[in-house]
Amino acid sequence: MSDFLIYCDDFQEGIWFQSLDEHLADAEMEVIPSQRAQIERLGLYDVLKYDRPDIILQDNNETIFVLERTVEVPSGHNVGQRYGRLLAAAEARIPAVYFGPYAAYKHGGNTAGPRYMNLRLFYALRRVSEMYNTAVTTINWPVDRQYEVLRTPEKDQRLKQYLKLFFDYYDKFGSNGLSEYMLQSDFQRQQYLEQDNFAEREIRNPEQYDVPPESLEIIPVSEFNRRYGLNVHFANQIRRVVLYHVGMTNIRSDPYTGMAALYTNLYGDESSAVILEFANIESARWYQQNRLSKTYRMFKAFSDGIVFRDDFITHEDL
Repeated sequence: MSDFLIYCDDFQEGIWFQSLDEHLADAEMEVIPSQRAQIERLGLYDVLKYDRPDIILQDNNETIFVLERTVEVPSGHNVGQRYGRLLAAAEARIPAVYFGPYAAYKHGGNTAGPRYMNLRLFYALRRVSEMYNTAVTTINWPVDRQYEVLRTPEKDQRLKQYLKLFFDYYDKFGSNGLSEYMLQSDFQRQQYLEQDNFAEREIRNPEQYDVPPESLEIIPVSEFNRRYGLNVHFANQIRRVVLYHVGMTNIRSDPYTGMAALYTNLYGDESSAVILEFANIESARWYQQNRLSKTYRMFKAFSDGIVFRDDFITHEDL
């Protein structure tokens, strides 16, 4: 017998999610906890180790689904802002959905106008799905002809279709094989097709996303050492450095920690080291960070070292 529990970042989001499928009608609802001990006791650490998603669904104390929803388009550098939430679910092999518009209108000031999805999010999530053989599904939040996001209940139709497919399998087989089933489903293939059609139809120059962005370089180890006056000896298999120039002037998480994770998944491999450059920050400020903070954990988790303004510190010493 199912005993569903919805953990939500906000009760309004939890109520909305509960309304999407009859399986959730009697589900209990709790706000996602913030204390580490409570998170671990409730079996939530794996999906919260990087950040807090909007919805976590448990059944009999087992996490079976994660949902991230937003009406903001992850364009430009902000594409990494929510990435860690989806990555944590993928690493735990828990089906996850990103529900948000691929294009939407931004209001206000000189920057008003349509904003479009940074395609690197699609590419990184596909690669993560392959890496962990798990389903990370993007569902396009519909907009009207003026790119205004729809707020009517009709916007949820595709998410309801996903949940029907999800629960049809879950009712018969439980969580065993659930993520692989969602990954191999016609629904997932349709979402990939929509991603491809969006890129072809809406993005003026989709080829720009086939190469690293300006903030990232992939260079030989020798070039990295020469540039910074170092003599770093990486492991024998390391031939390249994926160098992410983090442009922050104060140590903060969003969107930089998510971008470090995304770039690691998209451009890193067993023959490369991921190095972050904090050109505006001295190493002493790093050690002032709370070692339990999300900012610290994610920067360390997704780097093999950090170049500060005054020093280079390897992963082991971060």
